[in-house]
Amino acid sequence: MNVISKIATNPVARGLSLLGDRWTVLIMRDVFLGRHRFNEFRTHSGIMRGTLSNRLEFLMAEGFLHKKQYQNRPPRYEYRLTEKGLSLYPWALMLWQWESEWAPGDNALPTMLVHQGGNAHPLNPQCVCRHCRKPLHFDDVERVKVADVADTSDPKSLPESWGGQRRTRAKVSGDIDTSLAHVVDIIGDRWTTLVLAGSFVGLTRYDDFLNNLGIATNILADRLKILVDMKIFSRREYQVNPSRMEYLLTEKGKSLYPQTMTLRQWVLDVMPPLAHPYKLVHKSCGHDLEIDVVCGVCGKQPQIGKVRFDLD
Repeated sequence: MNVISKIATNPVARGLSLLGDRWTVLIMRDVFLGRHRFNEFRTHSGIMRGTLSNRLEFLMAEGFLHKKQYQNRPPRYEYRLTEKGLSLYPWALMLWQWESEWAPGDNALPTMLVHQGGNAHPLNPQCVCRHCRKPLHFDDVERVKVADVADTSDPKSLPESWGGQRRTRAKVSGDIDTSLAHVVDIIGDRWTTLVLAGSFVGLTRYDDFLNNLGIATNILADRLKILVDMKIFSRREYQVNPSRMEYLLTEKGKSLYPQTMTLRQWVLDVMPPLAHPYKLVHKSCGHDLEIDVVCGVCGKQPQIGKVRFDLD
């Protein structure tokens, strides 16, 4: 199975091909926060008009959003979540939770999530095994080869934009919402997140990433440096002459595993299945890994109408 096949059939990579883009994530953030209009997206994300139009068209074409007219003269539209878009809500909650725990001190932290109901309480989203209901940890999952899968790939099975976007950031003004800024710096670039996903399956050395991910040498070197600078990876010398380094997940890096597995679960639940030579097994119970996102206080799965974001 060649490199293109490995990337195209990996569930995490399939999710990233749709959602591994800074502006796409920020638009979805805004929609989940109750912002639905073109100018609201512009104001709160700082996205350029043409880029915003392109991303909205993409999100509608992929079935995440639909347009609803709210004004006749001149015609004006809102962008609302479809059922497919709503199904990304657990992933959005895990991004919010990670940012709350790990954003640097100079970042604006997300406001508290409140789980509403009979007794409103703080919501601490947790990723749990769908079978044994234990919280998911990076060290509790094993990657198991199940079969050799025939190579039926076509390079066109990967979007032309895969890895092609530049790592650009919005110019921060007083109106721009900087919530999720830190996690978006990581997941808002497909190659950065794919390198991270590679580390989750045991890749540690430069040549390992290069041979398994099909990534250009200059891009790989840049993304490894970024992940070290962000304290997601630590570097350790494993050979002296010549000097060779390996890249190991820090605790901060391991803490990204649940949100990554939440995106993987969304792909498995929503997208058409593709044969892949590996599966993940939850060592605590022995079942194939399937996850749910639940409230850490009451254990229920949060629904979008039952969660309040304490915004100003």
